Amino acid sequence: MNKINPWAFGIVFLSFFAFYAWNGFKFPIFFLGKTCKQDAIIYDTNIHTVSFGGQVNWKQTVRYFYRVDDNWYDGYYTLKGGQSRQKIGNLISLEVSKLRPAKHRVRAFYKSDRNIINGEKHFETRQISGYKKLNLANDVFSLIDFSVQEDSISKYYGILHEKNDSIKELVPIVHYYKSKTYLEYQLVGDDLRSQFYKKYQQVEFEKKDNSIRIDPLEEIFYQSYRNAYNE
Repeated sequence: MNKINPWAFGIVFLSFFAFYAWNGFKFPIFFLGKTCKQDAIIYDTNIHTVSFGGQVNWKQTVRYFYRVDDNWYDGYYTLKGGQSRQKIGNLISLEVSKLRPAKHRVRAFYKSDRNIINGEKHFETRQISGYKKLNLANDVFSLIDFSVQEDSISKYYGILHEKNDSIKELVPIVHYYKSKTYLEYQLVGDDLRSQFYKKYQQVEFEKKDNSIRIDPLEEIFYQSYRNAYNE
């Protein structure tokens, strides 16, 4: 009976691990059936550093959502040091399965100057029981609700629909929840959407954009000049 050469096995294993790591620790995606091209919008970013062989390199994980046949889907992708860093609201080109639209792969990142046209703005309101923050960038929003009592953070991510020059409608797409024992990203369904619209439906910008009012609760948020996306 032939014995397995440990050196050959080691080389195969290391080659597989190197490819797996190069691919962002994801297995390659294969499609069955037809695919289509679809644009996605980045709604969250997170930069972290990686030390290897005495060198420190950065990686950026971006989360994005996209729409197919009136249904929303989301995904994430980790960029490597040689790729350009992305910002909230930037666009991604995807290849999407027509049979299973949730199955997709990233094709390319668009070069974009959207951050120059419509930059980031941050608003917040402090409460005894915690705080709320609204971050806006390129018609993408994140609404953060921190509760001291529950020691939890709830975030809604979505897009803005313009009603007029001063009023924009909030359209929630993804919900993030984190507590001491639980963390989850999920697409917003009917129940979460109903809960969201009981508190947040539209944003009205006050004079000089230094404050906003969110209806129907008529909560006033004041402009903050700190980047609050990753809080």
